[in-house]
Amino acid sequence: MQNTTAIVLKMKAQGESSSLIHVYSREFGKLILIAKGARGPKSGFRGLLEPFSLLNIHYNEKKGRAYHFLSHAEYLDPFTHLKTNPRAVLYGSVLLEILYKIPDTQTDPALFDLLRDVLTAVNRGSDAVNMHAFFILHYLRLEGLMLDPEHCFQCGKVPDKACFLPHSGQILCENCSQGYAPVWELPATLLSLLIMMMNENIARIAQLRETTADVTLLNRLLWNTLASRFENCRTLRSVDILRKVL
Repeated sequence: MQNTTAIVLKMKAQGESSSLIHVYSREFGKLILIAKGARGPKSGFRGLLEPFSLLNIHYNEKKGRAYHFLSHAEYLDPFTHLKTNPRAVLYGSVLLEILYKIPDTQTDPALFDLLRDVLTAVNRGSDAVNMHAFFILHYLRLEGLMLDPEHCFQCGKVPDKACFLPHSGQILCENCSQGYAPVWELPATLLSLLIMMMNENIARIAQLRETTADVTLLNRLLWNTLASRFENCRTLRSVDILRKVL
């Protein structure tokens, strides 16, 4: 029997009344759990196993198996406000899908803490765009694949005017970007926001109001950076939905 804190990433029906639950746990990374009878009218799991839920779970570990059997779960935080805010759900779903697609062997308590803290901030009313950006930028940092908004990737100098290369997911100064195409010019407001995101802690970012930067360009920059570094993030269904909605 194992016990851990976990965030539900995805749930789908399994058989007549059971559910297959994908979670990211603090101690064991990604887990696939079967909750037997979870969709039954008298199940103690009803309402608990929704995406975004922060749970304390107990499960029977089966060595060598791709899945384990969930025996007990209880809320640590249902994130009710987040779940009832369509904008928060749209942006939050991108974060859940990123973790759903990472390698199954990855265990990283710092990554779990990052996701939990970001979802907690959004649930308390922080801007979903800002927290979505904060998560992606710091996820890249945890993976050793940081996007550096303060230095040109090629020459290392602080750029007066910065440009973004969408295919490589890197920021260059105006001089070093010559000869590349396509190139996106980064407005000063967007560059300042990226620098703040990288240098301030989550409590400070959580206090920001809706950003005055170009949200469409910010999102495209973040998603292209992800796609350039992680093959499994090249196609994210949640990103496609956001693109259609925004």
